[in-house]
Amino acid sequence: MTELVVLVGNPRPASRTRTLAEATADALTARLAPLDGRVVLELADLVGVTFGPEPARGSGAVADPFAAVREARLLVVATPAYKGTYTGLLKVFLDQFAAGALAGAVAVPVAVAAAEPHLRAVSAALGDLLTELGARLPVPPLAVLESELAASGGAGDVAAAWADRHAAAIAGHLAVPASP
Repeated sequence: MTELVVLVGNPRPASRTRTLAEATADALTARLAPLDGRVVLELADLVGVTFGPEPARGSGAVADPFAAVREARLLVVATPAYKGTYTGLLKVFLDQFAAGALAGAVAVPVAVAAAEPHLRAVSAALGDLLTELGARLPVPPLAVLESELAASGGAGDVAAAWADRHAAAIAGHLAVPASP
């Protein structure tokens, strides 16, 4: 079982969204009791999405990405804002889970957007979706404007500052077993 899963819903592989998601996982890992293993699920690679002229094919690098998400204790779910909400790619993936299916997980929504209204909308919508799936969200999402990522020391500094404020609450929820 992998205890930490990073789920990236950007249709562009190797995006700023992934960088921020992994920096968040790194920052939390440095501040929490050890978690057993980490897997990064980049949906753009898994399902073969592309915006280019060449067709994309899924990598199949993870035998069952759904099982990895279901078994996660800590789930970092990242998306850019697309038209004011999370990506369709992330929605289609998460729609495969029944209501309450993620009841064993503590989830951390991570959102990147170009404009403040989109940032608020995407982080709220993603939080609502994860709550519907049963995940516990003990802290506010890490919601970052693209301009903040560029102006700050980068994703690592943004994630570290956020983790400094919220790691203790996340640790408290990880220590408590999920309700049946």
